[in-house]
Amino acid sequence: MAIEKAMVTGTRGVMDWFDRNSTSPYYSVWVRKQLLFSWNDDDSEAGRSKLEDDLNAIEQNSVSDVLIIKLHPKKEKGGFITDKSPIYASLNFRPSELDRTMYGMQPINGMGYNSKMESVLERVLETQNAILSKLNSEELEDEEEEEKSSLGNILNSPHIQSLLIAGVSKLLGLNGTEAIAPGIAGINDSNEAEESIQILNNLMMKGVTIEHLRKLDQMNLTQLKSLLNML
Repeated sequence: MAIEKAMVTGTRGVMDWFDRNSTSPYYSVWVRKQLLFSWNDDDSEAGRSKLEDDLNAIEQNSVSDVLIIKLHPKKEKGGFITDKSPIYASLNFRPSELDRTMYGMQPINGMGYNSKMESVLERVLETQNAILSKLNSEELEDEEEEEKSSLGNILNSPHIQSLLIAGVSKLLGLNGTEAIAPGIAGINDSNEAEESIQILNNLMMKGVTIEHLRKLDQMNLTQLKSLLNML
């Protein structure tokens, strides 16, 4: 892998290597087989200064490709260093550091994500699912409590208890207050009877059906009292 080939990173590291190993002023810098720049002159101080300036410029541009610097024992008579020119030392280096974020989260060589990161993500998902389940459960419980409370309030009302009987009579085809026995469940006059019928009509529009009333009607007195006591 190219990541493993560099032996030195940065201009300072390359210049330290150059000062320790160069025995002549001649050098060339390559990326694979492409020549980037070279020095084929006898002025060693000027050559070293050019090398350092060029490397600094490349490093400042955040170039992290692996480059090669080659040291040549003698000056090329043709005036130009080529890939055929003899060398006595070379170094693979990077002008600047790799961007580590490119490799921290990405799959490399098909190995997939880091196992620790997978574990963290799994725990996050488990926690999120647990929170959602708890919230959903609490919402359902609140809804059930509200429904029970509402139904209890309705059935506990004296008018509602009486209108159940009135509604059955109406559904059977009886008219007005004729179906309502005097004095049943606190209904003392025709106005209250009509109000009870109107309330029953409203309930039926909201979903109460004849089947619900029939089931209540089929209960014996003991069952009905038990039901009312539970409310």
